[in-house]
Amino acid sequence: MSAVAQGPSPAPAPAPAAAAPRRSRTHAAWARAAGFLTPSVALLGALFLGPMIAMVIVSFQHGPVSGQVGPTFANYTSIFQDSLYADVALRTLYIATIAMAVQLLIAFPLAYVMAFRAGRFEIPLLLALVLADELSPMVRIYAWRMLLGREGIINSGLMSLGIVDQPVDALLFSRFAVIVVLSTSWITYTAIPIYAAMKAVDKRMFEAAKDLGAGWWTTLTRVLLPLVAPGVFIALLLVYIPLFTDFATPTLVGGPSGYMLGNTVNDLVLGSGDLNGGAAMSMLLLLASALFSLVAFRLARINRLETSS
Repeated sequence: MSAVAQGPSPAPAPAPAAAAPRRSRTHAAWARAAGFLTPSVALLGALFLGPMIAMVIVSFQHGPVSGQVGPTFANYTSIFQDSLYADVALRTLYIATIAMAVQLLIAFPLAYVMAFRAGRFEIPLLLALVLADELSPMVRIYAWRMLLGREGIINSGLMSLGIVDQPVDALLFSRFAVIVVLSTSWITYTAIPIYAAMKAVDKRMFEAAKDLGAGWWTTLTRVLLPLVAPGVFIALLLVYIPLFTDFATPTLVGGPSGYMLGNTVNDLVLGSGDLNGGAAMSMLLLLASALFSLVAFRLARINRLETSS
């Protein structure tokens, strides 16, 4: 019998000898990272979640003068039923929105100049912007009081020029004063994130848009704005949300017309000793901030996706 000739059988695939050591190295790297991060995360969790949980618990408790025990929604329902809180909330929304818009109108051109036009003056301008924020907030507020007061520099200048016959009282202790001070107090935190986003934009995109016939407005709205939307989003998170809780500025330069939600929390806790009402108001502000953050993030993500497509 003749044997049937058969070709050489295929060699078995080599076992991935390096796969196991690679996985072990990956697990070891993750273990080291977890070991480094666990203490700091635990500390941050204790310092952040602890007070947060305590505030939630206090917001659902009866006040000490009520004589009642157990959970209650009265602290929240009283806020929604009182029309005074609604008026203060609308006033706060108006002041914070106008102040944020003014800051964006100032910060966007400033960031553009530093990122694309300043040249060798870019770093000095950036350092000057940072140093302007090093001044104490209370010093800035009292400086504005000296500028806007009846005997301040602005009123003195207006009277010396013959524009007005007597000091303008509306410059200080008014809603206008709160907007002015808030608009200038947070300008650094508005400009720097936008500036950082602009530094990542390739200048050749402007040249390409110009070659395609786009004017400055089209380049701004269809090229630059979508690309720096993440920077604007960060600026909104850093500035717009804290504006709602600011109480020092309305207290020192606002007067009755500049009373904001931050003053309400301050008066509830320190003025009347109502920790439960103050905690409930703080929780509502926190929830509103979280909702705003989600909406702003969604809008920034949509702009980013439209640009990439």
